[in-house]
Amino acid sequence: MQLVAAFLVVVLMALSGAPGPIDDMSWVGIAKTSPHQPSGDIVLVDINARDTETSQSLATRQAEAIVALSERPPSAIFIEGSFDADDPGIEALREAIAASPVPVTVAWPIEFVASGTERNFVVARQADLPGAREVVDTNLFTVTGFIFEGERSLEVDGKTWGIFSSAIAGFPTGTGTFPIDYRYPVESFPTYRMKDLLVGPGATPDLEGRQVVVASAAGSVERAAKTPTQWRVPTVLVAMVAAETLLHGAPEVVNWPLPLVVVAILLSLCAVLLHSRMRPFSYALVTILALAAPFFAAEFDLFLRMGAAWCLLLVYFAIRARAAWRDRAANRDKLSGLPNFNALEAEFDEGPGRLIVTRVDRYDQILASLEPGLHRNFVKQIAQRLSVGRENAIYTDGTGHFAWFEELEETKGHIGGLLALANAPLKVGTRTFDFTCSFGILDCPMEKPRQAISATVVAADTAASRTSHIAEVSEQLDGDANWQLALHASLDHAIANEQIFLVYQPQCCLSDDSVVGAEALVRWEHPERGLISPAQFIPQIEKVGRLKPLTAHTLRLAAQTAAVSHRYGARVSTNVSATLLADDDFVRLISENVAAGGATPDAITVEITETARIADHTRAARNLEALRQKGFHISLDDFGTGEANLSLLVALPCDEIKIDRSFVMLAQFNERARMIIRALTETARFSGLRLIAEGIETDSDREALTRLGCEIGQGYLFGRPMPERQFLKQLLEQQETPRKKLGLY
Repeated sequence: MQLVAAFLVVVLMALSGAPGPIDDMSWVGIAKTSPHQPSGDIVLVDINARDTETSQSLATRQAEAIVALSERPPSAIFIEGSFDADDPGIEALREAIAASPVPVTVAWPIEFVASGTERNFVVARQADLPGAREVVDTNLFTVTGFIFEGERSLEVDGKTWGIFSSAIAGFPTGTGTFPIDYRYPVESFPTYRMKDLLVGPGATPDLEGRQVVVASAAGSVERAAKTPTQWRVPTVLVAMVAAETLLHGAPEVVNWPLPLVVVAILLSLCAVLLHSRMRPFSYALVTILALAAPFFAAEFDLFLRMGAAWCLLLVYFAIRARAAWRDRAANRDKLSGLPNFNALEAEFDEGPGRLIVTRVDRYDQILASLEPGLHRNFVKQIAQRLSVGRENAIYTDGTGHFAWFEELEETKGHIGGLLALANAPLKVGTRTFDFTCSFGILDCPMEKPRQAISATVVAADTAASRTSHIAEVSEQLDGDANWQLALHASLDHAIANEQIFLVYQPQCCLSDDSVVGAEALVRWEHPERGLISPAQFIPQIEKVGRLKPLTAHTLRLAAQTAAVSHRYGARVSTNVSATLLADDDFVRLISENVAAGGATPDAITVEITETARIADHTRAARNLEALRQKGFHISLDDFGTGEANLSLLVALPCDEIKIDRSFVMLAQFNERARMIIRALTETARFSGLRLIAEGIETDSDREALTRLGCEIGQGYLFGRPMPERQFLKQLLEQQETPRKKLGLY
């Protein structure tokens, strides 16, 4: 498909003439690298005024040249009719032509005349010269200023005129165009000066049988063109090169379709028949052949228009480079730049040895507590520790799992060393962390790479609860691993059979315990495994790419509850992972599923979790603002930790912030925690934001937070997560009519 797309693009380019300048440059290269010696049958007599003692008119000098040439007669004489109509030498020129023993040809220039909206060309015939043959001097300029093609005749006002170059070559009639072969350099033509002709016949070689062009070698700036060997030359010299081309037989031109198709076929054969490792070499060979083709063909007098074919190579390689860049980006962890588990799956069959996966304990917690600028350093340090004593790549899934390949007989010894190394603290910036991890080992063959990776991840997670911190996949195949590996199908079945449901934890006023909202929390009641914690299944669902279906399902369920609770002044808050924020369809995902659940946007608070994992803050802010415009409320979870800080509050539009429970736990004992909570309370009040404190479990917690200015809280003190029916019953008992709390509803 990449080649087809590139081919179609280049065809359109070729039809518009875009590759023309490239063809020009290739012909310039041919002319410079393989010059040919002209036959010598075409001679220039330079009548430059500087060679004469006095400044004479052009027609006068042409007349003198014709008279002088009559003493050593060539086969024909050619002059330019570029003199003015009032040139005083015209009469002398008539006499010289009439007396010449050889035919004289005058080439009249072409002028363009505007007629209304059209431009027509006319022959600028300045004088009547009886006895002279008349042709026109016209040229086909390219956009680069070169004249690479000559015409054989021209139709003007119903009359067919011969062309100057064709007349010099002795072919005054003909049709069509021909390529001008600049392998005959303009400076290589025999040239004689006018003053040499005037001193007598012995001053110049015999001109008998030659075609003599009488012109000024300096020429006119207005009538100049580019050639491969000289930047600007008079067009009369180009006419001489064109005449020399006709004398030797003009090269055949092979137009762009044939070279384009040939190169396209070669590229397609490379792509289809060769292994991916061999393709770069084959593409390089095709490129070399395409670049060399016009030079090789020129030796057989064939001019290949390779511009379109070269454009195909450029466009195709650009498309492939972009695709390769996107593949590399898709196979790289954005935070650390390490290869991710997509790359691990692609390279699994080539891995040297068995797969090892390590799980870093408290990974998300440590990451969230660090400033964003230190995140990459943290991950890179982990990778460096894990790669001690080996050179193979370290892969990461971005959630605290790292993987690599290792020979099985060396595995346990190496892991033992890594465990000892893991006990050493890890210093990131000015902070020091305890660093511990657990290891999963793929000790048995598995059919599919994705299955093997998932099973080894499960083994690493299982090892976290062991004193040895090591688990092998073969130990897990009859337990958790089988369920993890079937998670894709299990999720669809659970949604369809209502095994995945929501429970609601009330959010209450600290002053009177009245319910003003609730956070919807997802649960999974598995028929065989029982009630599964979100901490167990949500990370696995995200790994297999099924987070969106789960989010859509929870949004619909939450909306059904919110449609009722909102009538009693309680808005439902539903969690949405920050990893989805930058997706193009994020706004549609939220709004369509809430509408499908029967709620209006103002009944729902979208609570953003894991803010440290926002991929694109600019796009995330744009999507959140679009939700607010629709009426949704936005909440930032775990505020005060990691990236959920004041900088994020400025970057992302929101209506609510939730104080992390770690601050609530310290509020009674730690003055710094109290200072932070008090500052957040004031910030929320001045910003018009709603502030909710999470994790309130005792009356002492409530009293401490009340003194610090907090007004709304959530935690076991007010109720554990409860089924929908119980939550709605609590609202109904609390109030019979809708109430608005704190001016926020």
